[in-house]
Amino acid sequence: MTDDLSERRFAVYRHGQLELEGPVDWPAGTRVVVVPVEAPADLRDRVGGPVVIAGFGLAGRYVADLLDQGHIDYVIVEKNPVTVQTQVCLGRRIIQGDISEEETLRRAGIDRAAILALTVPDEQAVLRATSLARSHHPGIYIIARTTYTSVGLKASQLGADEVVKAEQAVALQFYERMRTRLGSPA
Repeated sequence: MTDDLSERRFAVYRHGQLELEGPVDWPAGTRVVVVPVEAPADLRDRVGGPVVIAGFGLAGRYVADLLDQGHIDYVIVEKNPVTVQTQVCLGRRIIQGDISEEETLRRAGIDRAAILALTVPDEQAVLRATSLARSHHPGIYIIARTTYTSVGLKASQLGADEVVKAEQAVALQFYERMRTRLGSPA
């Protein structure tokens, strides 16, 4: 039996069900192996408190999945009322609001949070939220999302501990794919 990773599909166990990462088109009789992956027991202790996830698009959902696996408490802040209602029905702790507003940060529990994950695609909101969060809770760990490297530098100056810059991620993906296509060494 070969172990072709391109044929593997991964899932998250949540609320008594396995949720696959995407649609599958498996023929009848396909063998499915479920391998539980346990998060380290001390993961919750290492985080040191709840996490605030700002935005529940793809990046926010990935962060929530990771936190679910580690049994780490979190609250989601989301502007879209449909997303908020859907997640409330699924049992997630979520509040509707703009993360760049001081009152929303307070309702999310910024003063006791250990981590602020700013996954929203609005760079100006990320900058305002970074500045506000840093002033209200100097010890919080802030990871911010920006589109451009220049805005990422501003986020760092305002107090973000780490910045995920889409521009750089895209550049790296192009580099890796071209390097693979051209057969260049790493």
